[in-house]
Amino acid sequence: MLLTASAVLLWSGCLHAQETVTLPVEDYKAIITQLQTLQKRVEMLEGQRAVSAPAAPQASADTKVAKLEKDVGDIYDTLDQVESKSLQDKINFGAELRTRVDNFKVENHTFFSNGTTGSGSNDNAWSNRFRLNMDAKIQKNLLFTGRLAVYKNFADSDYTAAPLAGDANAAQIPDNTSLKLDRAYIDWIPEGMPVPLALTFGRHPSSEGPPIEMKENRKRQSTYPGLLFDGEADGIVATIGLERYLGWKNSGLRFAYGKAYQDDDNINPYLDNPGGLDDANIYAAFFETEIPGVPKSLLVLSALRANDLVADFGTAIPGLTGAANVGDMDLYGIHAQADDIAGSGIDFFVSTGLNKSHPNGQTISYGPMALGLLDNDGTTSHSGWAVYTGLRYTIASSRFNNPKLGFEYNHGSDYWFSFTQGSTELYNKLATRGDAYDVYYIQPFNDNLFMRVGYTLVNYNYGLSGFQVGDFGTSNEELRNAYLLLDARF
Repeated sequence: MLLTASAVLLWSGCLHAQETVTLPVEDYKAIITQLQTLQKRVEMLEGQRAVSAPAAPQASADTKVAKLEKDVGDIYDTLDQVESKSLQDKINFGAELRTRVDNFKVENHTFFSNGTTGSGSNDNAWSNRFRLNMDAKIQKNLLFTGRLAVYKNFADSDYTAAPLAGDANAAQIPDNTSLKLDRAYIDWIPEGMPVPLALTFGRHPSSEGPPIEMKENRKRQSTYPGLLFDGEADGIVATIGLERYLGWKNSGLRFAYGKAYQDDDNINPYLDNPGGLDDANIYAAFFETEIPGVPKSLLVLSALRANDLVADFGTAIPGLTGAANVGDMDLYGIHAQADDIAGSGIDFFVSTGLNKSHPNGQTISYGPMALGLLDNDGTTSHSGWAVYTGLRYTIASSRFNNPKLGFEYNHGSDYWFSFTQGSTELYNKLATRGDAYDVYYIQPFNDNLFMRVGYTLVNYNYGLSGFQVGDFGTSNEELRNAYLLLDARF
């Protein structure tokens, strides 16, 4: 027994020369204490056997041996728990599974697949979305966060991503059963800096930004306000902490760089595509803080410049030909929200956005029509704007697990454009050039499972919301969607 226990202890400290398991000091001391106690009991038990009669006392000794074996088994269990904890200390895993059914109906919709205009519907659209969440504290100032996703329609594995978004929504739209990288980034907080500084690099937390967490029934998921940016992005961000200087809680200034498009040579991937398109680069700055005097609140000021936006739809839309860098876009925004205002159970938010295009004279073609950056000539600059507001009320009822009722509204002008192609709503609601109304009810069943029932109505006043090219004039298209989803997180 002692040899076995000693071997277990040796194994826990050094499995072999290339692998070392680190035990917390308190766990190591606890195991040593248990082994010392067991050794004393074995010595005492052997002494009892030496002087005992061969009958009944032997049975008593056998009982004690059985108890000793149980204690050794307990040590195995302790070591298993310590080993599991050691692995979890390196990387933690969590998962989400969402099953959703939608009932879509559209009127006066333009179908680019055949060039017709009319009505359409899908009254039985089922989908599954699985996410694997990861995080790790590598060192006290070095953190990792990641998320992988599989998202597909029932019995469908051949959906093609919208060409407008390209890489920005690969994990946010239904596709096939392959695993997609939604986010994977490192937060590094250098020590000894003259100002509080954090560097974030990798695939950013840039989808489902505030206030989308209200409707998604979870904590904040993204750095950037959802009205301006919702999608997957690779880049680098530097954050300067300002709380000690301004006295405002959670205040900071962020500078971000990323790419919206990169055109490489498919034969030599380390080179640019000769004669191809220029890369589309994004530069942004954000200031955020808790609103002074308003607990559990958030204020974000945003400014963004996207250079050399790309128009390249390949063969996805019949009659749409050509590929070009069509110009630059400026985007500005203000977002404010507050949770549980004055203890009322009401969460409220409001976002505004303003964009301005800078076309460069380049166009692509749609039949006889030339399409530039939000224009039909490649030279006319336009400005757009949008507002997004809503509230959510938590019903104080422990019997029904405190359900939530929410309402949202957003309006976009003729030339409104933002980077929300990775929206969790397949119709990219926040890109709407017109009016969108959204009402929902969230029913939690326990801490890990909830249901959401909702209805969305979108009236499009102008054509092709979310497109960065062309001026398609007015529209009277209308979209209606009723849905139900079940979401499990564990």
